[in-house]
Amino acid sequence: MLSQKEVERLYYGLRSHMNLQGDEEGQALRALSNEFILRNVNIGESLWDLDSDIGDLHFILEGTFAEYLKRGTHSFILRFYRPGKFAFSEDSLLYSNQSDTYSKALSNAKVAYLPSKHFQNALRQGGLGVKLMEALINLSMTEYRNTTYEMLQSSGTNRIHAALEQFPDLLHLIPRRELADYLGISRASLFRSLKEIGHE
Repeated sequence: MLSQKEVERLYYGLRSHMNLQGDEEGQALRALSNEFILRNVNIGESLWDLDSDIGDLHFILEGTFAEYLKRGTHSFILRFYRPGKFAFSEDSLLYSNQSDTYSKALSNAKVAYLPSKHFQNALRQGGLGVKLMEALINLSMTEYRNTTYEMLQSSGTNRIHAALEQFPDLLHLIPRRELADYLGISRASLFRSLKEIGHE
């Protein structure tokens, strides 16, 4: 069960992404915030699995997660989720399809999650549910823009700086091989760049 402090944090997290009209929508959002469930996640565990069509909405209270896309035998990091952020599979939550991605906890974590059935109920009722859907699509687009910004940096060193601005503890959470893949540079280039900025 979420504490009142955690419910408030969740409520204001949701509200910051939504344009609410009047007290009625504010009360409905507060009621929805109370439907979230507390979950402790150990390092290496998933928020959602590959090929899952069960789409829950997660709010990260503690810890960091990575989202991976699997192609053949190799998995590629798409993006990261840190405390105060929402994490979900667009495929399963928004479109009720099997997910092309999976998530993994990079540290022991605590999340609040809204079961898919509650999200779908809110969506069917319209109003607040539709606004929540729009907010989550916009949020997803913003996260992808941030990742694209990192990848457009001209050098490996600049890409690392851009990534570390968003996730200062990144170097302690994932293997160097995965970080090099994420940044789109060779491992040799990664080590050179880390040496330049004093992280190796």
